[in-house]
Amino acid sequence: MSNIGKIKLQLEKKLRELTERAEGIDQDLTAPGDDDWEEAAVEAAGDEVLEEIGDITLDEIAQIKQALAQIEAGRYGQCTACGEEISAGRLQALPYATECVKCA
Repeated sequence: MSNIGKIKLQLEKKLRELTERAEGIDQDLTAPGDDDWEEAAVEAAGDEVLEEIGDITLDEIAQIKQALAQIEAGRYGQCTACGEEISAGRLQALPYATECVKCA
């Protein structure tokens, strides 16, 4: 299997994990709240944190989908902003990077 093939499998696995996490967060946020006002206040604070984590998760999902689209188009590793090659070190650290360090 080629290096790109391995990266694609890695990204697809991460996408599945993040999608499951996002669905779990959504379920937690839509669950009925507690009738006790003190508990409801604690839950509201927790919900704010969950919403932020959910937003970060959705952003990461979008980035992974974009990287997978780049793989399908044969442009993986090419910066979507300037067209230059993304360094191997950046792609190793962040396989779904779609921009070079300069453009990010």
